[in-house]
Amino acid sequence: MNKHIIENNYNLKVSDIQLLDKHFGTELYLISTDVGKYIVKVLPLHMENVKNEGELTEYLYNHGLKVARFMKSKEDAYVVKTPEFQFTIQQFIEGESLSVNTAPDWFISKSVDFLGQAALLLKDYEALPLRFGKDFFSTNIVRRKIWQYKKELAKAKKAKDLDIIPVWEEQIRHLKKISKIHIDTKKLTYANSHGDYHIGQAIIHNNDFTVVDWSSACRLPICLDVITSYVFSSPTCAEGKIDVDGLKKYIWQFTEKFPLTEYDIKSMPYVLYFWHCMCNYRPDELADIPDSYKAIAKLINNFLNWLYDNVEELSKELLKH
Repeated sequence: MNKHIIENNYNLKVSDIQLLDKHFGTELYLISTDVGKYIVKVLPLHMENVKNEGELTEYLYNHGLKVARFMKSKEDAYVVKTPEFQFTIQQFIEGESLSVNTAPDWFISKSVDFLGQAALLLKDYEALPLRFGKDFFSTNIVRRKIWQYKKELAKAKKAKDLDIIPVWEEQIRHLKKISKIHIDTKKLTYANSHGDYHIGQAIIHNNDFTVVDWSSACRLPICLDVITSYVFSSPTCAEGKIDVDGLKKYIWQFTEKFPLTEYDIKSMPYVLYFWHCMCNYRPDELADIPDSYKAIAKLINNFLNWLYDNVEELSKELLKH
């Protein structure tokens, strides 16, 4: 990132630029300017609706939620496009983020309250892009993926790649399991939400709590954001086993802010399992996992193996009073 590109488009004087992270085609920079520190997010041009994050966070901020606000350019826009890339500038939030499964009780309580408040506020917001709709949960798509993975497994066996063969077999085992699961999307509660709400998206400072990275904000089965935020936060889930009592308490606290149906609650483990199976790294992509994501990738794999044996029982337990 060249400081002159920033200064040409924003009313800022840049004194320092540091690369913070680089993954999935996105680069994050911390910049020091004459009026403070900011985060610059550089994104590929093919990414659509980038301006939505600035508009959404401004809406949430104006309704009392603590989020990182975006700066508008000299052209009064939340995103600047160049011939090579596009970029945004947002507040730098002082503080730290917690590692997966290290959340203290106060954090878990504040996290679920925030998620419920955001979902309630966003009921009156325009419909965000839909994710995890009927097509995503299609068993035909799962079967097609099984067929593709079996072809890759055959190649691995032919090449006698003993390291990757069991990984292909494990993922096929999970796909076969979810191919028998029916999720009725007409019965699920879809709501505007963060879309990637987990422990690493909250910056804490003196027990203050600011949620960042709304780039994945979408309309989705809200139960997915609920269960994901719990299992990635709670220390009781650190080994990839879901603590039923803790999750039930978390769900109850969420429903004080935003309603869930009985179908949402009983489907929650299946939705989580389906999502992890379909969006998990392929075995031939494992070497490309960014270091910053490896802890979550390992945790997801542990959850998959636990859910394979326990998803039905967890669903039943969540409905017990």
